[in-house]
Amino acid sequence: MHVVVVGGGFGGVKTALELSNKPGVQVTLISNTSNFEYHGALYRTATGRSPLEVTIPIREILMHSKNVSFVLDEATLLEPEKNRIHSSTGNSYRYDALVLAMGNQVNYFGIEGMEKQSATMNTVPDVISLRHKLVQLIKSKTGHPHIAVVGAGPTGVELSADLQTFADMVCKKYGLEKKKIRVSIIEGSDRVLPTLKPKISEKALLRLAKLGVTVRLNTRVNSCEPGKLCLESGEIAADLIVWTAGSRVVDFYAHNSKHFPMERGRVKVDDYLRAVGHKNIYVIGDNAATKHSGMAQTALHDAKYVSRILYKMSKGTPPVKYRSKQPIYVVPVGEGWAVLQTPKKIASGYRGWLVRRQADLWIFKNFKPYKEAIAQWRKGNKKANF
Repeated sequence: MHVVVVGGGFGGVKTALELSNKPGVQVTLISNTSNFEYHGALYRTATGRSPLEVTIPIREILMHSKNVSFVLDEATLLEPEKNRIHSSTGNSYRYDALVLAMGNQVNYFGIEGMEKQSATMNTVPDVISLRHKLVQLIKSKTGHPHIAVVGAGPTGVELSADLQTFADMVCKKYGLEKKKIRVSIIEGSDRVLPTLKPKISEKALLRLAKLGVTVRLNTRVNSCEPGKLCLESGEIAADLIVWTAGSRVVDFYAHNSKHFPMERGRVKVDDYLRAVGHKNIYVIGDNAATKHSGMAQTALHDAKYVSRILYKMSKGTPPVKYRSKQPIYVVPVGEGWAVLQTPKKIASGYRGWLVRRQADLWIFKNFKPYKEAIAQWRKGNKKANF
């Protein structure tokens, strides 16, 4: 069986790893980036920590996988009737089973000027660019620099809560007098972390207030101009605007829309994570319209499930139905403090922070041997060169 996996994120790389060195299975992993990026910790790179914590070369992860071929390419066109997928470079890949784990891209919801005038945090290059802008702003701006973060989901909250700490780091490094920065979060819903339980939102909001972050809820952005957010209720001037408020599936699905029925902006799948209408095309992670889609834990769970049934099918064993798994949510809100939500309890403070750091280690253990995972995890304590 030849399995083609598209995507170099959690779902794609984990699927390839799970099928690694399995007899009777050959795997081709296609990714448009040469590195695996741990998006859950990107905010740390933006605020002064080493990007080495969140970046692992895919070839390094697969170095012991004798049956996995890694290809740096971008999938563009699907021909399911021929079991082929084509790429932007003109290559064609034939498959017996296809696993699509292509992740998300930034969604600006058509807000005029937002893409051009704001910084984003979707990739490592994005956050390194953002960090550079932050450093230059803190060094050059007189008075109190104002940073407006659009979106109060986990990324927006994590970034906003760390900005003053990062400003202190910059001032110390460059021998500047400590500078107070103003941070505003703009959120369209009625609470921060709106996808989590209301009690978690309350705890996070109190913590943000303690850190000096201004939160504007029930506030929608109409447009964005240089140095200014135009809201339904007025305008906000800002020295730097950061967009964290939306994502969507990659354009591949729109370009191949006749093959993929959509549900809630994601691909509709059957009881075996197959795209509806297909017997050998699997859609996992952020792309699939499953209950807990959008979480790294879900992508890893999906990858383990699909790789397991593919291997069993290669041996003639029928597949078992997919069962979703409730993820654990941990959102840092400043150094040494986080909110935690499990299926049975909620918590906050330093205890939540410890759980988050253990969760980060668990992520790395999914892709590296234990000692190497520990070393990767510890890179998060190192400062970047900014």
